[in-house]
Parts: sequence; C-alpha cells; structure tokens
Amino acid sequence: MTLATMRAQPGAVEREKRAEDQALLGQALVPLVLLADDERELTDEMAAYLARYGLRTIVANSFAAAVAIVETHRLDAIILDQRLGPVDTLPHLPELRARTEAPILIVTGNREETDRVLGLELGADDFLVKPVSGRELVARLRARIRRPGNVAPPPRRDRWRLQPVERRLVRPDGSLLELTGAEFDLLAVLAAMPGEVQTREALTQQVFRRAWRPGDRAVDNAVLHLRQKLAPELGERCIITIRQVGYVFIGFPNS
Repeated sequence: MTLATMRAQPGAVEREKRAEDQALLGQALVPLVLLADDERELTDEMAAYLARYGLRTIVANSFAAAVAIVETHRLDAIILDQRLGPVDTLPHLPELRARTEAPILIVTGNREETDRVLGLELGADDFLVKPVSGRELVARLRARIRRPGNVAPPPRRDRWRLQPVERRLVRPDGSLLELTGAEFDLLAVLAAMPGEVQTREALTQQVFRRAWRPGDRAVDNAVLHLRQKLAPELGERCIITIRQVGYVFIGFPNS
C-alpha cells in the first residue's frame, strides 16, 4: 500500500494494523506442541503430520534444548521421547513439571509397567508405546490439550528445604519438622537422587548400615513413619512406592 493510497483511504493504517493483530491472535490460539526427540527425520515427519491437523510445533533434539524451549515458550503440550539421546527423561519429569503445566506425553519403546507407573507418578500425563500412529498421536493430543483461553497459572516453586549439614527439614513457613535420625537419613538418601527408584536393599544398607534380609521391614516402617509426619502437609505425594522394588522421591509438591 502506497502513501498516496493510505491518504486517500482514511483508516487504512488502522485496518491493516487490526488485520495484523487478528493474524497474530489467530496464531496464538493455535496450540503449540513441543516435539522432543533426537531422531530428526521422525520429528520432521511428526511436525508435518500435526500441521495437517492445525497444530503448530517446535522441535528439540536434545533434553537441554527441550528445557530451554519450555522456559521460553507457552506450550500447550509436550511430546517427549523417554530416551532423548543419552538422557533417560523419566527422572527429569519433576524438573519439567516445575516449569510448565503443559500436558507431557511420553513416547517410549519400553513396555515395562514399572516405567509407566513411575512416569505417571513423576508428572507425565500419558504414555504412547512405539510405533505410534499419527492418528493416535493427534487423538491423544486433542484429549490432553487445554482449550484456548484456559491458561493455567505458572507453578509455584518449592519452598521446603532439606538441609543435610544441619540435618533439618524446614517447612515453607520456616518452622522445622521433627524427624528421627533414621527418618532424616532415609529422606536424605531418597532426595539425593530424585526420580530414581531406590531398592529396599540399597536403602537398608545406606540408612541402617546393614544388609537387607527377606522379610526385613525396617525401611518400610521408616517410610511409614516419615509419611505420617509429612501427612498433614504432603501426604504420600513426595515418596512413591514402587511395588516389590522400593521407593522413589519425586520432589516436594509446590507449596
């Protein structure tokens, strides 16, 4: 549009600006999906398929790139490969969940129930087992993506503080939660490796300094007592039982 044309058409600039704003608004309302997978051909294929169904995509081929995108974009969903390069993404789900409320769908070639249960406990919203069809992927996304305008508030950061040197667990209000030596040691060992399953054998060795024996309930009893003390505020949300294996610490819930 020339300057002469704009002068001859009062309001032309305003109409053009409104058209630009509407185009940007329309783009903002189109769901944005993060595709996090180290197979570039696969992400290109998935992006092209999702575009046919009106979904915008942004691609990350490493876990570090995925985290950077999560921190800089308002995402509507995340498609995350369980094995992203050398990284097993399941233990890092609490890290992602602390940064976004977007649904996280894990794509995995692992059919083990333990991994699926752990992933869901750590913050995943759904699992898709490879090979995944495009139609199933779209259907799962549509079922999980929030509706436009229903924007979730940003998550609040954890304020519980575990202080190993002082051997203290501090509540968000600054008060101390009294723990026995064994309870504190158990929590410290679990919290040192968030998202990783700790077996009863390993916990018995590290907390009680002895070998585990069949029928030994020392770790189970310590977890029970620890949960009872945490129950008024945290319940069982930070220590999850993995049946017939052991326990996993998934982080303190948002306060």
